[in-house]
Amino acid sequence: MKLYSAWYCPFAQRAWMALVHKGIDFEYIEVDPYDKSEWWLDISRGAALVPVVVQSNNDGGETTIVESNRILEYLEDYNPEKTPIFSGNPNQRAEQKYWMDHISNKITPYFYRYLKTPEAGNQQDESRDKMLEGLMAITRAMSSEGPYFSGERLSAVDIALFPFAYRINSLLGHYRNYALPTGGTWERYRRWYDAMLGVPAFKATATDHLEYENRLVAHYLPYSRGEGQTDVTAV
Repeated sequence: MKLYSAWYCPFAQRAWMALVHKGIDFEYIEVDPYDKSEWWLDISRGAALVPVVVQSNNDGGETTIVESNRILEYLEDYNPEKTPIFSGNPNQRAEQKYWMDHISNKITPYFYRYLKTPEAGNQQDESRDKMLEGLMAITRAMSSEGPYFSGERLSAVDIALFPFAYRINSLLGHYRNYALPTGGTWERYRRWYDAMLGVPAFKATATDHLEYENRLVAHYLPYSRGEGQTDVTAV
């Protein structure tokens, strides 16, 4: 199995974390997703986005999966018994997928809008407030036992959320001097966040561990000025 990735990309980190957590053998291939070469467009099915997972088939062909949440689902189907990240109960599994879509629709685009709006004002405030609404909703849905979303076992929801939660903390703290609220329901979020920092799959994918946050801050400087990818802010 091959993983085409970019070290800084939170979407790619989802797939990378899942592969590490499930203990699936894979080849990591670092690419520049912005280089829309014929080779890369072919591999990524024309999307020119990471992550991309390619699996060789017994018939000599290949299966290519794009889009991070679909990759998490594929990895579970590929090896369901090895460190599951989805519930075996279909109702609970449907709930997990709902919250994964919630992250994509109600949290990540507003995080990026907030980061990419350099001037204080209504647009910044609206993006921040929408992001907070999304985070509060998923926090309220977390297991009361914890520490993870569904309880004691790490799930696909945790893997889908944490790469963005880490960047919310690091990038918005640096570029917007912003920190999430504390107290009340947010204590549950903080307990989840602290637990995720210690997850081996996160540590393994936080490249150059001691400099990881600084590298991310440097990489996202253009975003903080309103530049960078535009599609990440789409709802």
